[in-house]
Amino acid sequence: MILIDRLRYLFATLLILLLAASCTSTESESMLKDGDSVLFVGNSKVGSEGGLQNHFRRTLARAEPPLTIDTYWENMFNRATLADMYTDELVERITGGPDSIIVVSDGIQEEMQRFADLIGKQAKRMVLFATWADNPFLEENSLDEFYQLTQVRMDRAAQFGKNNDIPVVPSGLIFYDLIMYPPAYERLRPDYLFVPGSSVQNDLGTLVNVAAIYAVLTGRSPVGLPIWDPFPAELVTAIEERVWKIVQNWQDGLIEVRPVDEYRPPEPLLDVVMDTTQALWPPLIQDRDSILYVGNSYIGSEGGLNNHFSRMLREVTPPMQLSTSSRIFWGQGLQNMYTEEVRKDIADEDYDLVVVTSGPVEVLQQFREDIQAAGSRMMVHMTWGRNPTINEEGMEGYRRQTEEIVAAMREFENSTGVPVAPCGLVFYDLITNPPSFEDLRLDWVYMVENIHQNHLGTMVNAATHYAVMTGRSPVGLPMWEPYPEALVKEIQERAWKVVQDWKAGKVDIQ
Repeated sequence: MILIDRLRYLFATLLILLLAASCTSTESESMLKDGDSVLFVGNSKVGSEGGLQNHFRRTLARAEPPLTIDTYWENMFNRATLADMYTDELVERITGGPDSIIVVSDGIQEEMQRFADLIGKQAKRMVLFATWADNPFLEENSLDEFYQLTQVRMDRAAQFGKNNDIPVVPSGLIFYDLIMYPPAYERLRPDYLFVPGSSVQNDLGTLVNVAAIYAVLTGRSPVGLPIWDPFPAELVTAIEERVWKIVQNWQDGLIEVRPVDEYRPPEPLLDVVMDTTQALWPPLIQDRDSILYVGNSYIGSEGGLNNHFSRMLREVTPPMQLSTSSRIFWGQGLQNMYTEEVRKDIADEDYDLVVVTSGPVEVLQQFREDIQAAGSRMMVHMTWGRNPTINEEGMEGYRRQTEEIVAAMREFENSTGVPVAPCGLVFYDLITNPPSFEDLRLDWVYMVENIHQNHLGTMVNAATHYAVMTGRSPVGLPMWEPYPEALVKEIQERAWKVVQDWKAGKVDIQ
């Protein structure tokens, strides 16, 4: 009996050691090495939010253990299919470039195979980035479609990976699981991984993708990876743990797209009672007004400021029902927005307010004349200096550019009486005198390594617009993302202070 017990003990010990060795081996196997270069192939599901490639490289540099790698992405924002992305330039990069790993977004079988054959001939490693189905909460979509499309996409990705011995990053399955079974965290909207009103990932969705790619390429748990936005630690940990579990299950062949009838929606956002005291200046808008936004990506990015603004005001008490539309000229300056089509729109559509992005004063004067002739009011959306982390002149360049924009817009407002929403000035204030929160990067209101506003920057703009348009404090406006309430409140308070100072003629650019 003693001998049998000893044998059982030895067997159990051996089994534990084997399992431990197996786990250690899984966690230590990594496709990535210091100095590697990784090429990302994809459209906005790679390039948005400052670029998945940039987030991934910077995350690995701060991970434990750290890895120093190069990353590259060729701008494919408007390419709908993998066939559209198979360009001469990209083929040249794959065949002659330094990249040892190529992360390719999914597509139909023939398109994925074409990339696999090309990459295989170069003795390089392809990784399939299996993306997600469209946001199920958009008006034209449904949860049933989300389920069915996810099933089809994940089955196709799994079969392709198996047939070609290619690792798969199951981001589409992870998105589905996190949307249908959200973490137990308050203030999550149902489509909390997407830019509101869009099927493109937001900052949290980008966090998911970084964690998933890290897990697949390194074989290590993504729990504890550094992040680039001030989300609550418990929410980030819950997401990273879910990512790791699904990646492990996927690699074990367990692909579970759980049914729609088990969907558990997150707790709804609560209405917020806004300040209803006497406005400090005559409001530019009232309930049932219509607003036209004319601008570029400084208005259109992150799902569109026009969409955020009207949506926010429907959720507060007392609510405002605003009709908003936009004319967005991606990558263009103000002089290219003054088109016959826009002029006709202003003249014919009877807008109560037209918001025009800042630019050359002479072009703003042309807009003002047309808006005034149409019987509408005008407001200017002041833009900002170039992100100081990628500004050729650093913080000094950022200060000088802010001064130039502010001076021009002050002159325009003083000479015409057209109100200006000083968003660029609020950006400068928040960058140069940031709130006292841990791990805020210098450019925390911008996308990483990008000139554009991120979601926090979009909410800065919304708070600033609200203050100028209503004459009241924006404190309490719903922010749409689960940032710490104290940080949200400080952003809104700072926007309100800058707007009041601007209205009083005070400008402080230190």
